[in-house]
Amino acid sequence: MRIGIVAYWFNRGQAVVARQIRSALDGLGHETFVLARPTRKTNIRPDWIDRSGVWAQEGVTAASDYQIPLDEYVRWAEGNQLDLVMFDQNYQFPEITQLREQGVRTVGRFVWEHFADEHVDIAVEAFDRIYSLTGAEHRRYAEMGIETYRVRWGCFPELVELGDRLRAERAEPDWISPYGFPGGNEGDAVFLFPGGFMSKRKPLVETIEAFRKAEGSQIRLVLKAQVERQAKRVKRLARGGSRFGIRDHRIELVTADLPTADYLAMFAAADVCLAPSRWEGLGLHLYEATALGVPIITNDNAPMNEVVHDGVNGVLVPGIRDGNAPRSGIRAYKPDVPALTAAIERLADPGERAQLAEGVWRRREELNWEQTVRDLEALLRFVDARDAELRG
Repeated sequence: MRIGIVAYWFNRGQAVVARQIRSALDGLGHETFVLARPTRKTNIRPDWIDRSGVWAQEGVTAASDYQIPLDEYVRWAEGNQLDLVMFDQNYQFPEITQLREQGVRTVGRFVWEHFADEHVDIAVEAFDRIYSLTGAEHRRYAEMGIETYRVRWGCFPELVELGDRLRAERAEPDWISPYGFPGGNEGDAVFLFPGGFMSKRKPLVETIEAFRKAEGSQIRLVLKAQVERQAKRVKRLARGGSRFGIRDHRIELVTADLPTADYLAMFAAADVCLAPSRWEGLGLHLYEATALGVPIITNDNAPMNEVVHDGVNGVLVPGIRDGNAPRSGIRAYKPDVPALTAAIERLADPGERAQLAEGVWRRREELNWEQTVRDLEALLRFVDARDAELRG
C-alpha cells in the first residue's frame, strides 16, 4: 500500500510519533510519503521543518503553510498515487473530507486534550477511521459516540537498543555518567523534569515546591525546557523568586533545543524521570524513559498510570483535581506535593532506584514495539476491508 503521513517534521512529540509510525509501516512493506506541516507563522520558529539528523529522510515534501491548501493535498496525493493518508492532530476537516471524496482513504488521530464535542460529526465525516493510542483516549471517544481503533503504543526499537547499550555501560566498574551537573558530585541522583514547552499541563510550581522540600544534598533536579522564551519564568522559580525564597542550588535549568541524540543521551543519564502532569496526550517521554531504563515518578491519573505501574517501573503519587484542560474540558490534576516530596526522597536511595530500574526492564517487555506494529497492521487491514465492503 502507498501511504501518506501528514504531521509536523521536527523535534516535537507529534512528529516523533509520525516518524516512528513511518518506520513501522516501512517495516511492514508499505511505501510511505510524508507531507511535512510547517509550524505556524506565530511560532517562535515560524514555518519550521527539520531536514537534519533523523529528520533527513527521503519522500518528505514540505507543505507551503500550516493550513495546507486543498490543491496541495490533492497534488501530493495524486503525485504519489496514495491509497491512504494518516493525519495526526489535523483539524482541516473540509480539506480532508474532499480528499476522502476523491477516493483516498483517510485515517486520523487526535490527542484527547484538544478534541471536543463540536468536532465529533465533522471528524466522522472526514475520516474512514479514527484511532487512539491510549486507553483514556479510547474510552473518552467511545463516550462521545466514536468507536476508535486502539493502537497500543510501545517502546521504539532505536530507544530500546540505546537503553540496552547504556545499561551494559553502566554495569562497568569504571563507568562515569556522560552528563555532568554543575556544582554536583559523582554519585548524585539526577531527577530529570522533561518539561518541553512548559505548557499549562506541566505542574512546574508544584514540582519545584516538592523538590525543594525534599531532604538530601545529593539529589539534583534538571528542568528541561524546550524554548528560550520560557527561561525567565522557569529560572525565577528554579532560583527561588518571591514564592520560594532563597535559591536551591540543587536545581538546574536547561533551555537549549538539543539535537535528538544529545537529548536522549541526557535523558538516559538521568537516574529518575520526574514527570507529574496535569494531563497528557500520549506522554511520549514516559515511553522514552521506559525504553531507556529510567524509573518514573508521576501522578496516578490516566494516561500516565497506563505506562507507569506503582512499585514496578516507578512511583505514582495521588493527583488532586485541578480544573479542566481548556480546549476539551477533560479533567486536570496536580500532584499532591507532600506525596511527591516523599517519592523524591524515596528514589534518592540507590537501592530503591535499582529495584525500580529492574522493574523498568520488565515493563519495557510488556510495552514492546511488535505489539504496536501488529495494531497498526490490523488498523490498515480494517480500513482496507471496510473500503472494499463499501465499494461492493
